[in-house]
Amino acid sequence: MLPIILQRASALPVSFAWHGDLIQAGHVYVAPPDRHIRLRATTMDIKRGCKVHFARPAADPLFMSAAESHGGKVVGIVLSGGDGDGAEGLLAIRQHGGNTFVQDPADALAPSMPHAAIAAAYPNAVLPVSDIAHVIAGLCEA
Repeated sequence: MLPIILQRASALPVSFAWHGDLIQAGHVYVAPPDRHIRLRATTMDIKRGCKVHFARPAADPLFMSAAESHGGKVVGIVLSGGDGDGAEGLLAIRQHGGNTFVQDPADALAPSMPHAAIAAAYPNAVLPVSDIAHVIAGLCEA
């Protein structure tokens, strides 16, 4: 259901990612249920794999593979959520020259993911969600 829900709010096409799909600019990909996404240079690797931070899909495998395959072109964002998923991956993005943003924990319904990401990755900015959206829009125009 997530692609359908996101499509209602997006001008871009939204769909589940499938193993071997080519990465297309201007397209929003959602991890299929119970599968991790890992990025390669031009394609996506979709596998069940072990749970990461008790989750599948998880942000860390996606973020780490994006950092390794796309370096400084990556923008990583950690939003509200439980546990520490996304923190290690956000650090990898930052170490590879990408931009990193974290939702202000005071703005988050579940602040443990933002807290973990701030502590681990020293993001470029910690902002309310509405401000993150404006910053990302600006980066996309550049």
